[in-house]
Amino acid sequence: MEELKIRSPFGVWGLTLISFGIYGLFWYAKTATQIKAVNPNNPKNVSGSSLVVWMLFGFITLYIVPIINWFKLCASIKAEQQAAGLTPTFNTGVATLLCFLAGTNLCYIQAQQNLVVTAVQARQSVPV
Repeated sequence: MEELKIRSPFGVWGLTLISFGIYGLFWYAKTATQIKAVNPNNPKNVSGSSLVVWMLFGFITLYIVPIINWFKLCASIKAEQQAAGLTPTFNTGVATLLCFLAGTNLCYIQAQQNLVVTAVQARQSVPV
């Protein structure tokens, strides 16, 4: 299973700004991989590598494929929260709006991911 990590939401955002978006691409790939690790049977899961490729070359499809992948990623996060035993709190609309506020959607997504990681780690530490 992919190692689940709690990352600082503002650290992710800050590193993305400092690296001019390069860390953000790496982070998106790691996040997609983490989602697949928690909820492998979700048909809406997006491959981390394809997500990054389409983000880089989305202009070829007039950004239609990256938008579709964005909404698949958001649906995967909701499904991941359910698979981790949480009530889904992720809101696609909020995440999409935050894209336009200096990329702060990364903070929101990472905060939601941290909830999942905490729930999965708590569940794994409880003896059955």
